[in-house]
Amino acid sequence: MISLTFRRAVATDFDLPQYSCILLIAMMGASVTILMPLLVGAFTDSGLFSTTQVGYLASAEIAGILISSASAYLWVRRIPWRSWTQLSLLAFIACNLATSWIVTYELVVLLRFVAGLACGVSYAIALAALGDQSRVDKAFGVMVTIQVIFGTAGFALLPYVIIRFGYAGIYQCFNLFLVLAFVLSFISFPTNQKPQKTFRIDLHGRWLAAGLVFAGTIAYYFAQGTVWAYLERIGVNAGLSVAEVGAILGVGFAISAIGSMLSSWFVSHIGRNRSLMITAAVQLPCLAALYWLSNSHAWLVYAIATIVYQIFWSFIVPIMMAIFNDVDKSGRLIVFCVTAFKIGLVLGPPAAAFTIGIASLNEVLWLGAVAIVISVVCLMASNRLLQRESSSSK
Repeated sequence: MISLTFRRAVATDFDLPQYSCILLIAMMGASVTILMPLLVGAFTDSGLFSTTQVGYLASAEIAGILISSASAYLWVRRIPWRSWTQLSLLAFIACNLATSWIVTYELVVLLRFVAGLACGVSYAIALAALGDQSRVDKAFGVMVTIQVIFGTAGFALLPYVIIRFGYAGIYQCFNLFLVLAFVLSFISFPTNQKPQKTFRIDLHGRWLAAGLVFAGTIAYYFAQGTVWAYLERIGVNAGLSVAEVGAILGVGFAISAIGSMLSSWFVSHIGRNRSLMITAAVQLPCLAALYWLSNSHAWLVYAIATIVYQIFWSFIVPIMMAIFNDVDKSGRLIVFCVTAFKIGLVLGPPAAAFTIGIASLNEVLWLGAVAIVISVVCLMASNRLLQRESSSSK
């Protein structure tokens, strides 16, 4: 009995070397979202694709990840993790290689979609493996830290890679980490620590609250799919170089963790709804500053607006996830929070591309601003419904 308890503790405690492969996969699972502005800029500068086509290219991979992540609850506890991860990594690597030399739009879209499906499989397994840990807070904390480091380095270095190699250079840099993850998967890989359980959601009359928080989350990430995806283009149009924009976005991404740290303090002192209102009250002026951005003081205005915007992006995410979690106390509904993220990110770039086609680049900022307002309204309404139910049950 003592021996059994000891082995279980060792298996579920977070061991960084053992989980190095998983952490690299989790890092790459977020890479497309994190570096979307650079990808959009690189596809645009290639001259091979129209504005509308770039929008669909930006969302194709996320669409694949969305499908994999949304279906993960059906299969993630039933498949052999190591072999499926290795297969998905090989598919991801192959798609990245092919993307580097294929220039036909339809084929590139298909490749990025398949790459997203492969990425989503390994990403879902990685998140499940990290969730198995007894020290899950540390596991996910390390994951977020690595993602932030990767994003910061990517914004600082990839603009120089893009100048020389175009968008192909981004995907080959991705492959360096994917190949390393593939090699590490043979050395050490976690096992499934939890049995498969029947998936069931019982909301007990909280369907409206669930629908509102789901819609609010989609709306917010729709804003990111429009604004975030085209921030690089907005900076370049204002006279900044690609390298300058990359450096500014990288610094903003690095310090955006301040937002998540401030979030819990604000919620505990003024409540969720007022914190949501603060988010809109800060982010909307940031978008306005970018809308009227001119060559005069462009660097300073762009830096302040984008950095503050990113801080409050990190600020609102824990709040919406907390509302998501409160809708279903069993914790099952929270898995669809990631699905809502991806739906918004899939819809955003094509909508932005359409807007640019009929108006101008800066009009995507209005699209994002409206989406943020809709998001905050939905999230506040969902939270109020949950508060009323909590009060009536006491």
